[in-house]
Amino acid sequence: MRGQNSNDGAVIEDARAKDLFTSARIAVFGGPGGIARLRSMRFKGKSKVPGEDGSMLPATVEIRVLLPDNYLRLDTGEFGRRATGYTGRTTLDKIERPDGRVVPDPRDNAGVLMGNRATLARLMLGIATFTSPEMPVELRTHGTPREMPVVPESAWVDAVGDGFAAKMILDAKTRVPIRLAYWGADRMVMNTTFSDRRSTGGMKAPYRIVTTAGDRVIDELMFDEVTVNPSLSKADFVR
Repeated sequence: MRGQNSNDGAVIEDARAKDLFTSARIAVFGGPGGIARLRSMRFKGKSKVPGEDGSMLPATVEIRVLLPDNYLRLDTGEFGRRATGYTGRTTLDKIERPDGRVVPDPRDNAGVLMGNRATLARLMLGIATFTSPEMPVELRTHGTPREMPVVPESAWVDAVGDGFAAKMILDAKTRVPIRLAYWGADRMVMNTTFSDRRSTGGMKAPYRIVTTAGDRVIDELMFDEVTVNPSLSKADFVR
């Protein structure tokens, strides 16, 4: 079977993918239509981010999301302040030292934008089963047109699109998304786990998100506050 999802940019390619994805949305929102009411999210709490020497540095973090194409993450600590994200086609990445000095970014703007779009797509897929019309994906459980990471769990759906590929693993009983597996640099298997889900704003949102590269933790988010559909505008997405 093949059919366009009515709420977003997902094309469902087989019956099992439809059953699993629908079950995941019901598990997160309490019903299949809850996703249509999601417009924005704000997360506040603590983070651990990699330093220049590879050690994990503690920080406070705020993440703002205004769907479909506005994303800003702000990490602040003894290292200074790091902004990552984008609004429309404008990147928001910026690193400031504690003295206010801005660190030059040698990266290509188009590559940074593509990476940030993929980051938001993974984040919202794992948090809320949201797939964006900005980055359309095909959802399938077999016949995926590219090699994907192999996982031991049986309840999973591949989400594949132009510049994006991730395997969404669901809890065997509750069907909430618990992990995304995807390829990193040099074919390293990356895993982002979503845990400590709590009821807030009409959905069950994760209050802990951890990303690993192989067996090494490279990002950790622990939220004290998650707000669903806060009042956000384009003005909230500046560096």
